[in-house]
Amino acid sequence: MEKLTPMMRQYLEIKEQYKDCILFFRLGDFYEMFFEDAEIVSRELEITLTGRDCGLEERAPMCGVPFHSVNPYISKLINKGYKVAICEQMEDPALAKGIVKREVVRVITPGTVTELSMLDEKKNNFLLSVFSSKDLYGIAAVDITTGEFLTTRIIWGNTFSKLLDEIAKYSPSEIIVNTELFNDISKKNEIVARFNTYINRLDDEYFRLDNSIEKVNYYFDDKKIEELSVNACGALLSYLEQTQKVNLTHIREIKSYQIEEYMSLDVATRWHLELTETMRDKTRKGSLIWVMDKTVTSMGGRTLRKWLEQPLIKVADIEERLEAVSELKDKYMVRMEIREYLKKVYDIERLMSKVIIGNVNCRDLISLKESISQIPSIKSLLKNCTAQLNVKNYQGLHTLQDINVLIEKSIIDDPPVTVKEGGIIKAEYNEELAKLRQAATDGKKWIAELEALEKEKTGIKNLKVGFNKVFGYYIEVTKSYYSLVPDNYIRKQTLANCERYITQELKELEETILYAEEKSVELEYKIFTEIKDEIASHVGRIKTTASCLSEIDVICSLAELADRENYCMPEVDESGVIIIEEGRHPVVEKMMTSGSFVPNDTCLDNDENRIAIITGPNMAGKSTYMRQVALIVLMAQIGSF
Repeated sequence: MEKLTPMMRQYLEIKEQYKDCILFFRLGDFYEMFFEDAEIVSRELEITLTGRDCGLEERAPMCGVPFHSVNPYISKLINKGYKVAICEQMEDPALAKGIVKREVVRVITPGTVTELSMLDEKKNNFLLSVFSSKDLYGIAAVDITTGEFLTTRIIWGNTFSKLLDEIAKYSPSEIIVNTELFNDISKKNEIVARFNTYINRLDDEYFRLDNSIEKVNYYFDDKKIEELSVNACGALLSYLEQTQKVNLTHIREIKSYQIEEYMSLDVATRWHLELTETMRDKTRKGSLIWVMDKTVTSMGGRTLRKWLEQPLIKVADIEERLEAVSELKDKYMVRMEIREYLKKVYDIERLMSKVIIGNVNCRDLISLKESISQIPSIKSLLKNCTAQLNVKNYQGLHTLQDINVLIEKSIIDDPPVTVKEGGIIKAEYNEELAKLRQAATDGKKWIAELEALEKEKTGIKNLKVGFNKVFGYYIEVTKSYYSLVPDNYIRKQTLANCERYITQELKELEETILYAEEKSVELEYKIFTEIKDEIASHVGRIKTTASCLSEIDVICSLAELADRENYCMPEVDESGVIIIEEGRHPVVEKMMTSGSFVPNDTCLDNDENRIAIITGPNMAGKSTYMRQVALIVLMAQIGSF
């Protein structure tokens, strides 16, 4: 280590703390990787492997990617199962004394991705925590892009089979487990084989009961989390803190549930019914959700998927949804207008997560403002609805006009992506900013006037004043006019066909302009941070509104589906009887030529028709008929016609 350069020693010291990650080490406009990390990234991303002097006899293997377009590179590594640690420069290199201070600001894993470009907009990205203790299980699930946090436990029956069923419900991109489960090779391998997910073993210290209770008490008001569940929750919260390096204030509520509260769907049933993807090629087209999803927002799409993954079993809850769908099916014009406004609503849940985590930009805030602008109209359209669920959502909608006004007054209409280079805040929003902007504008006007004056004084017709980051402002004179250069010009640079000069007056103007521009950029970022923090302080109201909007979207979607496909409203009770008249398989019907599907009936009861024997040749439709009955029942129990 003694022979290494100071920067390379810094790199290795940080890398030592993140041995299981690819370290993206910020150097200027690039993230650089060195040694083994460089070789891995070069191979996996097919980018050139070079070398860098490091103080040793051999050059250190090195490769790099531009910081402004890093997401596609990170996405590829995450999809290949790697974890990526982002190490940033924590001070301005121009002001640093000695080596620039650097720190890891975030660790990206499959379950902690927050970049919208790396996510399926209509699917949650769940990170699951599983605590295993003598074949009993505690489960916690979080989607940090939406703030959802759920927990349950499995303490009776075939517990491992039920664990698989719960994992299937979430389709997690990453699972963290304790040592007991990780070391059970057969169970671990079955989970990996069935779900093609990334399993990460955490030290048992993360799952300790006292640590877990402390974490849960810190984050949530509802402290009534049972043992096993609380172990999984505590480990999950600690893991998020370790990887995200921020206080996750958007994770405000925890939903504790019993698996018996929802329809029991095992892994094989979900697979054969093709609820969200087909068995053959794992695509959305040909699945039940492909037929049913008429949502117009990302949030609504995710909520519909959750309803499909967790059908209800309480008749009152099912009827509440059906009543809401029926009302908006009948109110055609109200439904159409609501859907038109919803089309202009962005993904508020994930935008707010970016606000909290800190990677939000001004374009995101403009998207938030445009989304909020639709709420008063949607609320007005729901005003006369009487169905209980529609009334609940009407009451839960906050118009958020204070947030709307804040963004409207402060952020320019078409801001750049970056927030640290200025040009994002309206000058009239802040008096000091307006003065600095005026000084910079006047300075550039003075530069133009100086150029004209110098041309006139010297007789150099093609004299021009230019600027670059190395020399600042300069006066450029071509060879043919060297003889006219006055004595007060100080030569700074000689090029092939011209020379560049400075003057005392030019340097004074430069200082005025650059000071104003530098202070303006600093002030804009400070103002942006204050705006972001103010919006973050209203996360509760905004999340509640986003949840209501997503439910409204799903209800409108199911009403639209019922209207288009001429579906009828099911009658749901606890009699144990299934009577279906002129039933149609929702997916097969859509895959066939219009009108060619032949409807059929079903009658199963508790007396003479407890069982039905289906006969017929291969490909006659026996399995299609059985799946049809199951799908119709499932659709009814999510609240769909």
